[in-house]
Amino acid sequence: MGSPTATVKETKRRTEEIERIVPLGLTPNEAKGWYLRAVSMPWLLRAIVAIGASSVIIFSMITPLGAYLESTLTLNMVHGFLYIAAGFLLSYGVDSLVFVASAFHGKIAEMYRHLLTANSVLNKWGIAPFTAASLLTAYWYLPANFDTAVSAMVHIEMHVTLFVVGCLVFGGSRGLTKRARQLAPIVVGKAMGLYGAILLLTPTNIYSVYPAPQQAEAGVVMEVLMLVLDLTVLPIWLYNYFGRSPVSLERQS
Repeated sequence: MGSPTATVKETKRRTEEIERIVPLGLTPNEAKGWYLRAVSMPWLLRAIVAIGASSVIIFSMITPLGAYLESTLTLNMVHGFLYIAAGFLLSYGVDSLVFVASAFHGKIAEMYRHLLTANSVLNKWGIAPFTAASLLTAYWYLPANFDTAVSAMVHIEMHVTLFVVGCLVFGGSRGLTKRARQLAPIVVGKAMGLYGAILLLTPTNIYSVYPAPQQAEAGVVMEVLMLVLDLTVLPIWLYNYFGRSPVSLERQS
């Protein structure tokens, strides 16, 4: 959920857009109709797409694709990322649905307001959700826990946990400014790079369930992904930070 300040800004923006077109000859009901088509419907479509994508990911994991994604260490990393993405997408979709519903139902709007208030207290700068997500992820990728999860039924618990991690990441992202959200992928990339370096440089086999060559392969993939994130996100972030006018920067903070 977003912070109260962000929600107030969004509500003010929507109100200004409605007031801007009312003087052009629209009645209040016509303005509401415009808001439904131009604002609510796009958010509703985003929610449907996000929830649909999350459902596709989850259900695809019970098909042979799920077993295939556990056949190598690198694919297993992809497997875990997909569960995190599914949790993130579902949280985004549900949040978008509640946002749309809050514009038309007083009780839902009141509930949403209370949730935003609680979120602003518990989710200061996203510290708590990101910390919890990091600890949960690190727990399952400790060698002993990872080997147990891959070779036993405990892997279901691992997948559920990674799904929850995705939900926590979404919750944490709502406590960040726009510039911080743009910088977050670089931080994630550095964590991936560190993990990749450990896999690549450790002379012993960290995960006994996979052969040693796959460990080096996974390490190389992590390093490449870190470089891709850096080369993609960093120029965008630098442009947004240094290439915008003071007014634009103020709106992003």
